[in-house]
Amino acid sequence: MNEFLEIRGISKSYGMVQALKDVSFSVSRGEVHALLGENGAGKSTLIKIISGEEVPNAGSIVINGEEVRDFNPARATASGIAMVHQELAIFENMSVGDNIFPNANFLKGGGFINQRKADREAKSLIDLFGMNISPRQKMDSLTMGQQQIVEILRCVSAGREIILLDEPTSGLNQEEVNKLMGIIRRLKGQGITVVYISHRIGEIMEISDRVTVLRDGAYVGTYVNDASLSEMELIGRMVGRELSGTLYSARTEDGIATEEVVFEARDFSKKNSVSGVSFALHRGEVLGFFGLEGSGANTVSRMIYGLEAADAGELYIKGKRIKKPGPDVLVPAGVMYLNNNRKNAGLLLRSPALDNLAMPLLKRLSDGLFINRGKMVSHAEKYIGEFNIVIPSVYQQPRNLSGGNQQKLMFSICMGNMPEIIIMNEPTRGIDVGAKGEIHRFILELIRKGLSVIVFSSEMPELISLCDRVMVMAKNRIAGEVRKGDMSQEKIMARASGFAAGEV
Repeated sequence: MNEFLEIRGISKSYGMVQALKDVSFSVSRGEVHALLGENGAGKSTLIKIISGEEVPNAGSIVINGEEVRDFNPARATASGIAMVHQELAIFENMSVGDNIFPNANFLKGGGFINQRKADREAKSLIDLFGMNISPRQKMDSLTMGQQQIVEILRCVSAGREIILLDEPTSGLNQEEVNKLMGIIRRLKGQGITVVYISHRIGEIMEISDRVTVLRDGAYVGTYVNDASLSEMELIGRMVGRELSGTLYSARTEDGIATEEVVFEARDFSKKNSVSGVSFALHRGEVLGFFGLEGSGANTVSRMIYGLEAADAGELYIKGKRIKKPGPDVLVPAGVMYLNNNRKNAGLLLRSPALDNLAMPLLKRLSDGLFINRGKMVSHAEKYIGEFNIVIPSVYQQPRNLSGGNQQKLMFSICMGNMPEIIIMNEPTRGIDVGAKGEIHRFILELIRKGLSVIVFSSEMPELISLCDRVMVMAKNRIAGEVRKGDMSQEKIMARASGFAAGEV
């Protein structure tokens, strides 16, 4: 193979934490090379070193036969490297075209911008994905998946030779994932090298030529993605033990725990978003929601917690009507919400974990007018231990934790308020299989204790393994309900695509 990118003995530490330990492997020109490992395995640290965002303590990188001497973003750009982070780096108040070509002038006579040429160039790239958007459209009007694709188009437009993709499909629906896979294959055909990080094993098996596995910051091996390589074999190498069966923690209890309705939504509606959504949650039940992009499912999750205004609809908790739903009312009523965006809405990334854990229950941790620091520390240590959060101390900032540990921290913040009902929006988004399994076990333990959970998820296997029932949304309304014992991906997808029950 033509070794285009070589990683030679790379090591990186942050204080006492060894993020990478003597990692060496190579990437060939024009291949899709996947990096696989649990959260904290060192994947993101490694690609930050390749992109010049971090400087290694030891080792070197060779690109096209030339050793890299300066680790900084300018050097990476000059070397033909582009990086697409999991957390979007977009200009929300600017147009799609401006985001694709942030540095292009498209000037004409007199120093004026040739807007027609700029729009034409942006449209040609947009058409590669078959996206139904305009170059003049503002970024904040797009879905998260569309924003993700626009950021990838920015890299394509710059003519990079190496594109680093960190969890590129975490915010995409299946249709957008399929489009992304198509464009990656096209880039590969043009000789562009793609380094692809994903926790979705199926994607890695579909798109990669080779897979490099990291574990605890160390190199495990590089494997050719052929018929002899299986998903379970890869996961076993990733976690360091043999696995069998499903990747998801299946619920063994059948049926609804009790007939008591603890949370009920009646006729929730919002113009052009949601139409007449009604459902009831029973004590001890896991109720799932699934819908394709634009189905209204995400809007429902926000409206029933008062995070987004509804035009109509009534909410009841244990039979009592909540006149104006909102966190200020629902938190004291024993209802918590796990946000799908831990970076922007779930955590205070630059505040200590201690403060994050204390936020929902400051009154309980206070003596009169003053917060009791000892109570805060005891509370934080209890929940960090209970949820197996890997963190040096309660004073560590969440921004320095892996995605899986951030998610578990957010989960522990919800549980610290001792709720009876939890609404979870994408509870395992962007985390590895090990952390995902832990979150699933936490959810199942809640049900055994008599709590009730609503799970909004884009992962059908997750819903099938956890839920008693799944409400399927299509065209802004509930299109059907699938119950445990009769659940399958085919039936859920059929409802989500608009087919009636008798047509499946």
